[in-house]
Amino acid sequence: MKTKLLTGPRIITVLVLLAVAVATLFALRTPALEVEVGQVSRGPLVVTVSDLGQTRVRDLYVVSAPVAGEAQRVPLKPGAKVVPGQTILARIVPADPAPLDARSLAQARANVRAAEAELAAARARVANAQASAVAAERTFGRIADLADRGFASRAQFDEARAARDANAAAVSESRNMVGAAAEKLAAANAALIVPGGGRQRRGIVAVTSPVPGYVLTVPQESARVVLAGTPLVEVGDPSRLEIVSDLLSSDAVQVQAGAPVEIDAWGGERPLKGRVRLVEPFGFTKFSALGVEEQRVNAVIDFAEPRSAFSRLGHGYRTTVRIATWSARDALRVPVSALFRSGRDWALFVVEGGRAKLRRVRIGHITDAFGEVKGGLEADETVIIHPSDKVADGVKVRASN
Repeated sequence: MKTKLLTGPRIITVLVLLAVAVATLFALRTPALEVEVGQVSRGPLVVTVSDLGQTRVRDLYVVSAPVAGEAQRVPLKPGAKVVPGQTILARIVPADPAPLDARSLAQARANVRAAEAELAAARARVANAQASAVAAERTFGRIADLADRGFASRAQFDEARAARDANAAAVSESRNMVGAAAEKLAAANAALIVPGGGRQRRGIVAVTSPVPGYVLTVPQESARVVLAGTPLVEVGDPSRLEIVSDLLSSDAVQVQAGAPVEIDAWGGERPLKGRVRLVEPFGFTKFSALGVEEQRVNAVIDFAEPRSAFSRLGHGYRTTVRIATWSARDALRVPVSALFRSGRDWALFVVEGGRAKLRRVRIGHITDAFGEVKGGLEADETVIIHPSDKVADGVKVRASN
C-alpha cells in the first residue's frame, strides 16, 4: 500500500488551520476577573457621631469692672496663681470730669455765687438768732429772780422760759442752715473742676479674684478707660477641664448622657476616654465654612481619665470626639465597601465556586468600616469589596494578591 505524503502547500494549509483553531480557542476562553475580597466576620461594632470639640475650664469666671473709670495696667500674666479676696486683678481710678462748654461754665459760676450769697444769709441768721437768744436768756433770768421773791406770776415765768428755749432752738436751726449752705457751695464749686486740674487719686477701687485658680486670659493689659461691666480678667482652674462639641441637631438627638466618648487628635500619643455629661436642651444657628446655615447643639463631655493623662491640655484646646450612639460586642458584620444599592435594597457580590454571585442582604447599623448584617449572609463568607462595573452575576473571579 502506498502512503501519500503531504506536499509543501498542504503542510502550510494545515499549519494555518491549526493556528486559527488555537486562536479561536483562546478568544472564546473567558479569563477570571481579578477582584479584591473581604470576609464576613463576627466582632464588636460601634456606631459613633464624630465632630470637633474644644476644651474649656468647667467653672470659668469673667471678672468685670464694678465701676466706670480708668483701669490701670493689669499686673498679672496668664498662668499667674490667684487667691480669692487677696490677689488684686486690677485697680480702677475714678474718671476725670467732662470739660465744660461756655454755657455750662456760666451756669456753674452763677450757682457758686448763689450758694455764696445763701451761705452769707445763713450766717447772718445765726447772728440774729444768737442775739435773740442772749436777750431771751437775760429776760428769763430777771423773771426767775422776780418769781423767787414773789413779784412775778407763774405764767410770766413759763412764758420767759419758753421764749428762751425757742431762741436756743432757732440758733441751732440757723447753724444747721449754715452747714447746708456750705455744702451747697462746695457742690457748686465741684462743678467748676476741670479735667486734670488738681486731681487727687482718691476712691481707687481694687478688684480682687472671687475664686482660687489661675489667670487664664487678659483681654487687654494696658491702662484704659472702662465702663462698668467691661471684662478685665478671666480666672479659673485649668485642672478642671471639660470638652464642649457643637453637634448637628440631627446627630445630637442620637446622643444620650453617659455615652462613652473617644477623644482623639488632641496632641497626645493615644486617644483619651471620656463620657457625655450633658446634651444641652437648646440649639443655636451656626454657619459652616461654606456658608451653609446649620442648627447646632452643644454636648458637654467629661474626661474619664486622671488629670496626669492630659496634663498638657489647657483652656480652649481643639480635639476630635467620637461619641458612641450604639454598640454590640458580637455583631455579624461585613465590610461597608462591599455594599451598594440595588433599588431600595442593599446588595453585594459573594464569591461562590470561583464566580461572583449577586445577593441582596438586610443591613442594620452602618459605620465607616462595617455594616451590621441582619440577614442574607453567614460568617466566613467571602465578598467582593470595591466591585467595579465589570463585576456581574456569574462572572469568573479570582482574588488579587
